[in-house]
Amino acid sequence: MNIKWRLNKLLVSALLLVIAINSRAAQKGYSLKEETSFQQVSSSSVVTGYSPLNYPKYAIRANVDTWGASLSAAPILGLPGATSAYPIGSVTFPTGTNFSPTLPTGSGYNQYHTNVAGGNNLASVSAASGSGTFSFTLGNATARPTLSLNTASPAFPSTPMLTSGGTWSGSTLLLDPTATNVLTFNTGSFTTYTTGLGGAISYNLLNPAGTVIIPKAQSAYVPSVGLTQPALTSFTLAPGTLVNGSNYIVKADYSQIENLNTTTFTGTGISANFMGESHYAADTYITVLAQTPTLTSTLAGNQVIISWPPTSTGWTLQTNNNLATGTWGNYLGPVGNNSITNSVPAGNLFFRLTHL
Repeated sequence: MNIKWRLNKLLVSALLLVIAINSRAAQKGYSLKEETSFQQVSSSSVVTGYSPLNYPKYAIRANVDTWGASLSAAPILGLPGATSAYPIGSVTFPTGTNFSPTLPTGSGYNQYHTNVAGGNNLASVSAASGSGTFSFTLGNATARPTLSLNTASPAFPSTPMLTSGGTWSGSTLLLDPTATNVLTFNTGSFTTYTTGLGGAISYNLLNPAGTVIIPKAQSAYVPSVGLTQPALTSFTLAPGTLVNGSNYIVKADYSQIENLNTTTFTGTGISANFMGESHYAADTYITVLAQTPTLTSTLAGNQVIISWPPTSTGWTLQTNNNLATGTWGNYLGPVGNNSITNSVPAGNLFFRLTHL
């Protein structure tokens, strides 16, 4: 489960294409997006941005993915006009070990990524990039592709929210690394998924630095490229995916596609099916701690209630009346929803959980 696939900023179009056409060559593409970011901090609330990674509330980003091929020159993003942030009206994608290629040798990706603008004020972020038609200069491509994005009036999707799965402790979600964790999100509120050009829903497990550590779970509805997948409502983490005591990030994305460009053009590192798309996105980040379940005892009159999180499965309650010389044995009474109720014992009685 430590396979490092694509970085957090992977373009949606590449994955749309691989699902639609089922071809490695079809996974090449370029993307432009305006996103708004949140951190979910409880079962019912979010805050703007994501402070652990210093992500702002709003950002405009561009990506180019060549699936292992190198472009003849670093990509250049032409903005709709000169801005105060970019007086010459364009920004050159960085290259080097962190960008091209972004993943270890043999991973099959060359990805170029640039943050065009970011901040907590939507007007200033939009002003930094301009609004309208953005152009991509991709090496020695035979044409300069374009994508349109209205950054002045973005149509962000609904905020992704976790509705069930795990246990909240403060602003951190606790997940049992030995259990099958099914995280369910409010996908039903993403009403634009099947309207216009369509949309995409994806979930990622990231390490604390923001790098994807397992393949993305995604659904897409883009009829123009043959995709009509039902909205993905949940993200499942199999037992053993998480390491006890380690921190992770779960990221949920709703993306509404604004513009597609299927113009045919070729060049070094570019094939004729190189596709572009622009979209608006709402991203929610959840800070996760992998933690085995903790027993809780509650005294109610002459009864003691022993319980552990209902989401933790596969655990067996055991008892022992003498930690120095006694042995542990399975609890033989009834257990309901990971909870037992017993009369207060006359002497000592110890409880523990074991995962058999």
